[in-house]
Amino acid sequence: MANKGKNYKIEAEIEKYRAHQNWDKALEVTKNQWSNSKSANGLADLNDVVSNLLHGEKELESYLRANPPSEENVGKAKESLASAEKHLRYVSTRCPKEKETLKREAVLLLVKLLFAQARYTDALNEFESISVDALTIHSITNRMLKILAEGLAVKAMCMEKLIDQGVRERTPQAEEMIIKYYEQAGDILLVYLQNRDVVDLNSASPTYSGNVAIGSGSHNTTSDDSIGSILEMAVQKSPLIYIEKGEVSKGVGRFRDLLRAVGSTTSKNLYRLTLARQLAEVLLRGVCSATYPPIALKTDRKRGSLKARQYSGRGMFVPSNEEEEALLLLLIAEAMANREAVLERRPEHKQSRQHSYDNATAVYDLLAIALVRRSNCAILAEALERAMKFSYEEPHVWYQFALSLIETGKFDRANVVLKECHRLMPSNNTILLLQADLCYEKLHLVDDGIALCEKAVDNSDTTIGKSKAYLLLATGYSYKLAECRVKSERELLEKKAYDAYNKSYSLDSYSVESAYRLALHLAQQRRLTEAFRCTRQALRLQPGHMNSLALLSLLFSAEKNYERALEVIKIALAEYPDTFSLLLIKSRLENSLGLFNQSLITCSNMLRLWKKEYQNTLEIEKNRGTGLLERFTDSGSKAFLLVSNTADTDFSHAGLFESKGSVRESVAASKVEKALSEVASSYQSSVWPRLGPQYSWSVQAQIWLHLAEIYLEASKTKEAHDCVDEAMTICPLSHLASYMKGRVLEVEQKYSEAKSCFEAALCINPYHVKSMAYLGKTLHSMGHSKLAEKMLRDAVNVNPTAHQAWKELGVVLEALKEFDTASDCLITAINLERSTPVIPFSNLFRMS
Repeated sequence: MANKGKNYKIEAEIEKYRAHQNWDKALEVTKNQWSNSKSANGLADLNDVVSNLLHGEKELESYLRANPPSEENVGKAKESLASAEKHLRYVSTRCPKEKETLKREAVLLLVKLLFAQARYTDALNEFESISVDALTIHSITNRMLKILAEGLAVKAMCMEKLIDQGVRERTPQAEEMIIKYYEQAGDILLVYLQNRDVVDLNSASPTYSGNVAIGSGSHNTTSDDSIGSILEMAVQKSPLIYIEKGEVSKGVGRFRDLLRAVGSTTSKNLYRLTLARQLAEVLLRGVCSATYPPIALKTDRKRGSLKARQYSGRGMFVPSNEEEEALLLLLIAEAMANREAVLERRPEHKQSRQHSYDNATAVYDLLAIALVRRSNCAILAEALERAMKFSYEEPHVWYQFALSLIETGKFDRANVVLKECHRLMPSNNTILLLQADLCYEKLHLVDDGIALCEKAVDNSDTTIGKSKAYLLLATGYSYKLAECRVKSERELLEKKAYDAYNKSYSLDSYSVESAYRLALHLAQQRRLTEAFRCTRQALRLQPGHMNSLALLSLLFSAEKNYERALEVIKIALAEYPDTFSLLLIKSRLENSLGLFNQSLITCSNMLRLWKKEYQNTLEIEKNRGTGLLERFTDSGSKAFLLVSNTADTDFSHAGLFESKGSVRESVAASKVEKALSEVASSYQSSVWPRLGPQYSWSVQAQIWLHLAEIYLEASKTKEAHDCVDEAMTICPLSHLASYMKGRVLEVEQKYSEAKSCFEAALCINPYHVKSMAYLGKTLHSMGHSKLAEKMLRDAVNVNPTAHQAWKELGVVLEALKEFDTASDCLITAINLERSTPVIPFSNLFRMS
């Protein structure tokens, strides 16, 4: 009995060193401590059997660690593993009967060796020579669990290889057996990892149960953390086979079983990251709400079986649909990828660092898909920011990070990140153009944007690339042109913009955007004939191009051909029925044709569309306003949408329908409005605090401002006054609201109050041309003609195409007895008015 206990202790010590892949130490223990007893039948000395097993295992595992099984390594394997095969065959043929476990281990290792040598039939024959069906978790060592898992995985792989080579027939039964062996291998692997946790955590005094070592010392750097390429592939294989066969529910179920198994705390378990990513990818790409299999938390695990323990307990979160489950999986995978990232920059860690980076980027790409679908770019930006720690000199993650920052409104930071992206990818012109567009639209750094476009023009080596760069360069010149006040500089910028637009179109004559932008620039310069030609070319390239249809309608309206313009806009609305900008043009055209009631009907439709678009906003702040909105929509009468420039508005779609000066000045005005609103709220004034989505409320405010203008043109000042009051209730500090209130008061001949309103509007936006023009008119009516002249000259300097300002300047100069100059001003006003559309061409530039 004492000798038997001693042997158990020696076996446990050997198993400990085998688990840590310290075969030299195991061989030393075998040589020094094992008794030299003969077997019962005298076939072999037990010491020789164990020594051969350890030598064969050492040579095999050392080789496979450096040379994973592959077709390229077959020749090398046959040469390098000859000695290992000799050792293992010695054990399999001469092992004593009472040590059947050693023979089983040797055969399973031999199966793995034959697989590495591409001897698939021999490997299967060897596997069939042993029985593994009756094994339980209590009958084998933890090291044997891993060897058994590898053996089952290799058996499945050999069957697949023989089927692919045509040696065996592909039958449903064969495929079922392959899946079965892969699943068994995966289950046993999970049990092995869970048991290893128990073994490594029990570091004080080992205890034994049968011939199984329950304790094997503390975990150290020599422990076999890696599960190996064979098992890493096998654990993923069975769910993928199900999915390839079209049995998605079974594949998803198998993924879930593997992921619900209690994870190992003593190894990296990168296979779990891969499984989570693969399941998330299946859910995102191959599962919809109708085919989503619900999660079942029950388990059929029996005590002692080769099944892994699974997480269980009350209060566990269970995803209710495929999007929730995919997002949960990706967030878990992202946390694992961050935790396991290799940060070491030394050359010897290059391969492992690249492997961890590839795993992480695959997760982040899927996370981007999942979060963008749910408009959750803020979470994506936070996740990508965490990825920066292991993304040094890796442009893909930097570029994704920049895009997420743009979507979350962090434009200054996005600009800095894009600069780094350009440093990492200097030949990628897309980054330069994206950064230039960001400078134009969000940061208002027009000069920086132009410099970036010029660099993109120089770097482009394709005609299409140069065309896009010239198009964005011309856009930058157009922005500068809108801000320029000096005539000579304006003429120079007009020429530069035209040359760049023309160059873009000539390089890519099939580009709808180039043709449209050139037409729009010509229209803004009142070169209507050329603008017509380019617009028609754009529509020939793409007959349903919405912006080109809108421009064509405005060109007809500039020629005072309102009937034809209305026909074009109706064609556009047939294609885009719920587009605010088209409905606005339609309303303007109807009003210009004297169809006042029809214009109000269009406004009513616009308001109903607004309610449908922003119903959630109405639910949150249903008490905001005076209630005029409900009365108008219930009666089906009037309302209209006019989008303004606010600080919360997407700039590419802001300021579509109201000419308010330059880009930079419009944004500055909106920032002033926001600041004033915050100050007013802080003093608990009667001003409405700007809660909720600011864009939607500014939209509703301008509905009433536009409606007030329609009523003013129809000489209905009372109704106009009601509309302005409603707008000021919603956005009391808007310069447009102050301007329109001044218009109403000016018509009512309340000049002093009107003057105060126009001055208030100009305090917020000093370059609002309409406020300047009507302030000049009001000052003239009050008898301050010199002040009126100064204001009107400033107005025409800001916008030389503002015919209303030229007209009022002519009237004022006539009153000042400057008849020649007055005559020139009035002639200019008449000429400009002849080519003025119902909506300024410049507003289409902002809409594009």
